[in-house]
Amino acid sequence: MKVMVVDDEELSKDKIVYFLHGSSVSFESVLTAGNGREALDLIKGGVIPDLILTDIRMPVMNGLELIEAVKAEYPDIRFIVTSGYADFDYAVKAMKHGVTDYVLKPVKAQDLISVVEAMRDAIAAAGQAKEESIRIETVSRENRRMAMEKEIYHLLTDRRDDEIEKKDAERENAILRHGSCLIASVKLHAGERPVDGEVYRELRNRFDDETGYGWMMENYFGKDSFILIFGGEDENQLADVASKEAHRLRASLGDRHGLAVTIGISRPCGDPRTAYRQAAMALKNRFCFGTDRIFPYAANEARSNSASQSLALKFKLAEQSLENKSLAKTIDLLRHTAEDVFVRSLAECREEISIDYLFNEYVNLVIRFCLKNGYDFVDRIDPDVLSGRALDELEDRGAIVKSIETMIERVFRSAPGSEGGTLRNAALHSSVIDQIIGYVSRNIEEEITLQTVSDKFSINPSYLSRVFKAATSQSFVKYVTGLKIDKAKELLGNGALEIAEIAHGLGFSDQQYFNRVFKKTTGTTPSEWRNKSKKSPKNA
Repeated sequence: MKVMVVDDEELSKDKIVYFLHGSSVSFESVLTAGNGREALDLIKGGVIPDLILTDIRMPVMNGLELIEAVKAEYPDIRFIVTSGYADFDYAVKAMKHGVTDYVLKPVKAQDLISVVEAMRDAIAAAGQAKEESIRIETVSRENRRMAMEKEIYHLLTDRRDDEIEKKDAERENAILRHGSCLIASVKLHAGERPVDGEVYRELRNRFDDETGYGWMMENYFGKDSFILIFGGEDENQLADVASKEAHRLRASLGDRHGLAVTIGISRPCGDPRTAYRQAAMALKNRFCFGTDRIFPYAANEARSNSASQSLALKFKLAEQSLENKSLAKTIDLLRHTAEDVFVRSLAECREEISIDYLFNEYVNLVIRFCLKNGYDFVDRIDPDVLSGRALDELEDRGAIVKSIETMIERVFRSAPGSEGGTLRNAALHSSVIDQIIGYVSRNIEEEITLQTVSDKFSINPSYLSRVFKAATSQSFVKYVTGLKIDKAKELLGNGALEIAEIAHGLGFSDQQYFNRVFKKTTGTTPSEWRNKSKKSPKNA
C-alpha cells in the first residue's frame, strides 16, 4: 500500500511517519508533502498513493481543497483526516466528500494504526471487488465478441443467399451496417516460433472498434492469421483506407516484431460473402508469387483457367503412368508429380492459378488410385485435406508438398506391397462405393441424404462426398436425384399413382419441390411427361 502524509507541521508529520513505520502494516512507500498543493503536484506527476493522511489547516491549499481536487480526478484514493478538536467542523465537511475516518491530534500510535489497518483492509477488499468487476466485464465483453464473431463467421461462410439472415447480422453488428464492406485476409509468417500474444493485443487495440470502420477476427485462415473487415459508404475511399492500413500493418509488424506478412484484399462490395471469398482467393496468391506481399483481388481470379488446367494435365499423365507399378515406384511418382507441379511449375508460372483446383485434382488422383486398387484410405486422409481447408494453414509451396507427403505416408504406410510388390487390382464393385450404390438403389423410395448414408456406413460426409465423385464422376446429390427421377418416370408412365403420391413415395418434401427438380432434370414437368408417355407407341 502506498501512503502519503500531508501536514505543514514538520514535527507532526514526522511523528505520523514514525508511527506508520513502526506498525505491522506493510507499506510499499510512505511519501510526505508540506501542504495540499505539494501533494497535488506529486499526484499529477504520477505519484498515485492508495491512502492520504492529511491535516485540515495548511497554507497554500488546505486539506478540504486537497480532498475535493483529488476526489474529482482520482476517486479511488482514500483519505484519513488528522486534526484537532477545533477543526471538527472541517472534518464534518470532509466527510461530505466521502472521507470516513478521522484521527484527533495529537495523534496516538494505537488510534492511528487501528484506523490505518481498517483502511488497508477496506482498500484490499475494494481492489478485489474492482478486479472481479473487471474480470466479469472482460468475460462478458469476450462472450459478446465471440457471439458476434460466430454470427459474422456464419454469414461469411454460408453460401446460401439468405437476405433475412444477412439483415439480422447487419442489425446486430455495426461493422456490417455500412453500404459497402471490404475484407483483408492476413497471414503472419513467424517460422517455427509462435506469434507473440502481444502482437494480437496490439492489433486488437488498434482495430477493436465495434462502431467504427474496422473489425478484427483471429485465426480465420489457419494458425497465425486473421481478417480485417472494413465498412464505409464510399467505395473508393474504403479501398484507399484499407490499402493504407494494409501497408501500414505490414510495415509495423515487420519493423516491431520481425514478422513477414502476406495480405489478400477484396474489392469493396455490398455483399460480405463476396468480399470474404475474394480476400481468401487473393491470399492464396502467396503460393504462386511468394509471401510477405500484398495481393489485391483481381477480376480474372475467377480462374479455372487454361494455366490451371494445363498443370492439371500432368496429374492425368501421372495417373496413366501408375498402372502396374510397384507401390514403392507409385509413391515416388506421386511425390515427384507433387514437387513438379506445386514447386517447380508454380514458381515458373506467371499467370493466375487456381491453387484450390490443382490441390483438389491431386487429391482426386490419389483417391481414384486407391479405389481402383482396393486401398483403404477412408480414415487416412485428413478431412481438411479433402475439403481443401488445409491450404489455409499452409505457408507456401513447399508446405503444400510436405502436406501431400504426409497424406501419402498415412495412406500407404501399411498397405500390401509396401516392400516393393506389385499392386493388386481389386474390382471396384467390392469397394465401399459399390456398397453405397447398392444401398441407394434398394432404398431409392426413402429420403436419402449424404448425412444419412454417411451415418449408415460410418463414413465422414466430407470423405464420402469426395470419394463418391471421384469414383462416379458426379456428385452424390446428382446421382441420387438421377435415380429418383428415373424411378419417377417409370411410375408416371404406369399411370396408377397421382403425381403427389409419387413425390411423397420418393422422399420429396412436397409436390412443388418434386415438380421443380423433375423439370430441371428432364426439361419437362411431371404432367407433361405423363401425357407424352401416354401418347408413345408402346403405350398405344
